[in-house]
Amino acid sequence: MKKWKSWDCHDCGVKEGELHKLGCDMETCPFCGQQLISCDCCYKKLDIDVSEGTWAYSHGLTKIQEALWLEILDYKGRIPYLLIPYKCGLCGEQWSKMFTVSDKDWSKYVIPQLQHELLCYECYNELKHLFPNGWRYAK
Repeated sequence: MKKWKSWDCHDCGVKEGELHKLGCDMETCPFCGQQLISCDCCYKKLDIDVSEGTWAYSHGLTKIQEALWLEILDYKGRIPYLLIPYKCGLCGEQWSKMFTVSDKDWSKYVIPQLQHELLCYECYNELKHLFPNGWRYAK
């Protein structure tokens, strides 16, 4: 029995455990771990120059290159869909509401060990309360 609730992919509709439909914005690149449709791994693996002014820069992959890229992906192993919840790096709350702050405020109030983590709004505010002048000036 599965411990977590399943959701279908919001972009391509596949169920957890299935491969995304090609072009889905939720598919992860098996080489770099980033979003497959926006990473540069296809160009790197196919050794294609995508510098400004090149054909690939303005047009992307040809049909033949797309087929070769798909073969490379299949050989490496495409990553099946699994919805992984994001959690606050301090309290562990799942699916907390997203918010934005300036980079300046983030580095002022969030200690270095947490600066690359997601934080919920409540934990961020607690850090601001703990360090009203910033963590560098804690007593």
